[in-house]
Amino acid sequence: MLPDPTTAPADFAYYNVIDQIYHVEWSAPKLARLELLRRSIRTLWPDGHPTRLLHVAGTGGKGSTCRFLEVGLGTVARAGSFMSPHIFDYRERFSINGEFAARESIMRAWETRVRPFCVQLALDEPHHAHSFLETSILIALVLFQEAGIEWAAIETGVGGRYDQTRALDVEATLLTNVGSDHAHMLGREQWQRALDKAGIARPAVPFFTSAQDELTLKVVREICAAVGAPLQIVGAADVEALGEDLAAWFDPPTPPDSLLNAHYQRWNAALALAAIRGLLPDIDQRVVLAAFRDAQLLGRFWQVNEYTYADIAHNAEKIAALAKEIDVRFAGRGRILVVGLSGRRAPLQVFPALADIAKAIIVTGASFKGQDPGEVRRQLDALNLDIPTLVISEPRQALELADSMRHDDDVIILTGSTYMIEQVLNPDPYLRTMSATFGWRMDEKTKASGTVTLDLPTGPSVVR
Repeated sequence: MLPDPTTAPADFAYYNVIDQIYHVEWSAPKLARLELLRRSIRTLWPDGHPTRLLHVAGTGGKGSTCRFLEVGLGTVARAGSFMSPHIFDYRERFSINGEFAARESIMRAWETRVRPFCVQLALDEPHHAHSFLETSILIALVLFQEAGIEWAAIETGVGGRYDQTRALDVEATLLTNVGSDHAHMLGREQWQRALDKAGIARPAVPFFTSAQDELTLKVVREICAAVGAPLQIVGAADVEALGEDLAAWFDPPTPPDSLLNAHYQRWNAALALAAIRGLLPDIDQRVVLAAFRDAQLLGRFWQVNEYTYADIAHNAEKIAALAKEIDVRFAGRGRILVVGLSGRRAPLQVFPALADIAKAIIVTGASFKGQDPGEVRRQLDALNLDIPTLVISEPRQALELADSMRHDDDVIILTGSTYMIEQVLNPDPYLRTMSATFGWRMDEKTKASGTVTLDLPTGPSVVR
């Protein structure tokens, strides 16, 4: 009998070291970039940055957890967040007291603080020019300082240990969950992906997680113990207690457009609440939950019009959770799904959950790193779905077809790729063009070099 990885002896701190040694040509430059960003932050803020930061990692729920942290901490202080992706406009990445950063503020931060620094760095050390994500982090820190933000949540791009956000000094770290996404970057095995994400742990910094699978928890426990990070695990009882408090204190427990209407979002809220209470034990929980009730986030079960919804769920875990929520919210109604996939998501992992709850599926494209809809359709043929599955490569035409197919009380749901949703719904044609052609100024040779390498999984409108 093969050993059970959840009970087999393990030394994950050691495995991380061996992984770095095995791949030193890759790991050393990654760690060097973190040190480069640390140096830049120290140069720009020699006395330390004034905002107290919370670092959030995980396969799904990072953005929602950041929003809950922001609104919860916002009940006692000026709070903000830095999130990715954005859907329509770059300024969506920066939230200042619950509002997107003003375009003028971003222009000022770039032109007066960040651009001069980045240009000088490129002059002094041409091979160490800052990347898109690193530059965005610096802009976020400038915006937080200018707005007097006291607390801010910071979302990782991909993984944790080597993500550029790991360069920041933080007050707490949060891990939502560990799924199958980005296996080509983080590792094929669950424990490898957990090891990368658990790498956000810092010495003496409290670590909160709502991960539930035993193997992930085994990794997290060992890494937290190795670095001396106090660990708190949020479980089903905490989620249930949050729901009971909402029901006892508020009527109705949640407004119709609240993030908390989705059960899986209550896990994110419970995780955020645990971190807030851990940092501020005297905070009024009822006031925090009142703020949670009003929390919304663009692209999370967003109602576009009376019968059209959009959600940026994109990997197997998120799609499964979304499918359950669709089944509950639209019981007895027909559901026409417009789905576009990007990156390396496997259609055979993503579509079965959707097929179980859909009246029809229209497969379409995505502007950035989009998968060929025809190839997706060919893979879907192997599933022998019992519903119509159509292919319309252009996303806007796909939505038009869905509109023409809709009858009576049917709903249309766009999902699978932020890029696809952006191209369908972005009202600004200029931003739509810029998002669809992100990176066009750099040829493949430049992208592959070590100078201005873009970490593409954190580019505009990139899915988490």
